[in-house]
Amino acid sequence: MRFITFTLLFLYSLVGFADDVRQFPANAIFATIKEVNYPQVIVQEIPSNWGSSLLGMMLLSTSKLAMSPSSVIRGPDNNNLVQNYLPNLVDQPVAIQLDFQGRIWVIWQLRRNEVNWVIQQKRNIWVSSSS
Repeated sequence: MRFITFTLLFLYSLVGFADDVRQFPANAIFATIKEVNYPQVIVQEIPSNWGSSLLGMMLLSTSKLAMSPSSVIRGPDNNNLVQNYLPNLVDQPVAIQLDFQGRIWVIWQLRRNEVNWVIQQKRNIWVSSSS
């Protein structure tokens, strides 16, 4: 009986690793960084496919956000990156957590499977558009 339980737990852990989508806060914003003029960052909702980004650029919601002085940038492997890395994220899909003042506190650079998860969960569509 212990062997079966161990085997089931082991297989369950393998399935969890195969998913490989990081856990993001419930209030995370999923977007593509369009422009960086530190501390200002312009983000745009992630298109459902790259064809829609080319054809419907004017229809996608954008927002201008400011970086918090204590902001953190996390790469695809969840390692911390320096602030100078921010311009490298232009046109890259990211997850963003805001601080209590509405400034960017944490940015996660998304992996391809995480972008697919965002689109499948329809978390790439913003409820309210702001410019």
